[in-house]
Amino acid sequence: MIVSKCSRYVIALVFTLNSFAFAQPSDSFGLGDVKQPQQASEYIFRSSPKESLIAVQLLGAVNRPGVYYVPPSTDLLKLITLAGGSTNGGDMSEIVVRKLEPKTWSEIKSKAVNEYQGAYEVDAEKVIKYGGAKQLKLAQDDFVYVPQKSYMVSGDATRTVTVVSLVLGIALTALLISKNSNHNGLIGQ
Repeated sequence: MIVSKCSRYVIALVFTLNSFAFAQPSDSFGLGDVKQPQQASEYIFRSSPKESLIAVQLLGAVNRPGVYYVPPSTDLLKLITLAGGSTNGGDMSEIVVRKLEPKTWSEIKSKAVNEYQGAYEVDAEKVIKYGGAKQLKLAQDDFVYVPQKSYMVSGDATRTVTVVSLVLGIALTALLISKNSNHNGLIGQ
């Protein structure tokens, strides 16, 4: 009888641990949030060998962050396209552009562009939807930052809920096994 009871506990524990393994991220052993830092590089884009270029810094959640040497006619969306677009976690609705000469964008009348303390927040999704990308010309030493999307529930909260549900599942399974084995034991006697 004791062997039977112990085997039930072991089976319940194996099933519960198996379900916990499926709840983990597929990366490596729960280290899904650990990522290698992006390496910034320099990129040169020109259409002719004698074309003058400007330097623009692009950082954040883009596939190829770095310093870009581009023609002066380059707009914000073209720069992000040259960088391979945003990463899966990139928030294209809150791109921050810090201009050396903020006056160049002060005349832009668009719902997609908001000025805040000398910097501009650009909603690229609205720019794509309603147009106006050509107005967003970049200049020498502009700084562009594409932030990560912020989620309502963090990875830590998700892990905590998973562990708590695991522990509760083990406890409730053990309680049910114990209750059923006591109930079955009384009937058999």
